[in-house]
Amino acid sequence: MLAARGALYLLTRLGGSALRRRSLDAYYRSGQWDGLDSEHSREIVKIVENYARKGRILDMGCGTGILASRLASDSFEYYRGVDASSEAVTLATKRAGRRVAFEICDIQSYRFEEDFDCIVFEESLYYVPFFRRRLLKRYAERLRPGGVFVVTVAHPSRFARMIRMIRNNFEMVEDRLSPGGARLYLVFR
Repeated sequence: MLAARGALYLLTRLGGSALRRRSLDAYYRSGQWDGLDSEHSREIVKIVENYARKGRILDMGCGTGILASRLASDSFEYYRGVDASSEAVTLATKRAGRRVAFEICDIQSYRFEEDFDCIVFEESLYYVPFFRRRLLKRYAERLRPGGVFVVTVAHPSRFARMIRMIRNNFEMVEDRLSPGGARLYLVFR
């Protein structure tokens, strides 16, 4: 299992978008991430509902659309989930509706057609191998006035450099550990 995790880490961070997509698809097909639904945090749902301000949500690295299925229907105007894995988006599409849509695209190559109130990277920003600051700056241009990023990090010590980059380059709105300290929540603009 540890070797598989190490391979996934290398392939998804350093393998290029096509290899990253195939690696993520393989993980979804294998069933290794089937438990994500039951492990999903109610805390992230509350944070996103609060900061979306009944507006538009972009979920980058949405996986199977768990967040979309957990949000109260009156807490947002529109939700768009984006993931590099076609396997994940196929599963997510079952959760789609009139105000919920999903698309297949790599985080780094996504091109915006609209502005958002809340851009979410739930356990996904660390899949961007390089130039995270540049990517966030580009995405920040598509935040509506008062809009925020919501980033979660399950292993803060492992991604200390990324967290430091966010804290040093953006206006922090919230910066806290989950109860029990297992996950870091960063809200910033």
